[in-house]
Amino acid sequence: MKKLGIFWGLWLGAGWMAVVAQQTATDSLQKRTSKVVAQMAPDSSRLDSLKKTKLGKDIVAKNNQKSASLQKHSPRKAAYYSLMLPGLGQAYNRQYWKMPFVYGGLGAVVFFIRYYHVRYQDFLWPYYFSYDGTTGKQLRTEAEVFLRSQNQTRTLTLDQITKGKDFYRRYRDLNLLLVVGVWALAAVEANVSAHLKTFDMSEDLSFRFEPDTYNNSFTGQVYGVKVVVPIK
Repeated sequence: MKKLGIFWGLWLGAGWMAVVAQQTATDSLQKRTSKVVAQMAPDSSRLDSLKKTKLGKDIVAKNNQKSASLQKHSPRKAAYYSLMLPGLGQAYNRQYWKMPFVYGGLGAVVFFIRYYHVRYQDFLWPYYFSYDGTTGKQLRTEAEVFLRSQNQTRTLTLDQITKGKDFYRRYRDLNLLLVVGVWALAAVEANVSAHLKTFDMSEDLSFRFEPDTYNNSFTGQVYGVKVVVPIK
């Protein structure tokens, strides 16, 4: 009976010690977890101190400079410059790679204007000398015309000369209108591009760079930059 009492006493003592050890371990784990969470939690004072560093000041200064330059950029000026001189609006927007397309389009149209105008002159003078300038009476029914596409002179009827003259004049005038169209299109493009450059996108729609600080048990406090991408 005495041995049985000793056995039960030892068994209860061992159980009580196990409970105490488990409770101690749990308390210790909770304290360490709370400490790590506290270290990883954002600290406004640390962020403020980071913004006072050279890295934070440089980021803030660049953002302010960019905002100021965008506010000074005028879409109206971009359109006016482009109307004054084709491509000047694109240069004002600092989109220099667009200028070759503007001048390339105008150059192509000017080339066709000259192309059709020269051929129009080839048909105009034979047609003009086929009539009397005073009475308007027809003097002849045929005339010689130099055909540049064939590099030869041929005798054509007055009806053929009239059709050729009207054909080349029509396409020459059409290309004259295209010059105005390309010029105006360049001004519209410069105005739209300037609006897009000054368009203030909400922070909820664009990523941004912000100074950041991070703490861990191995490296301590670390300063850096983070990219914030809001997702709704």
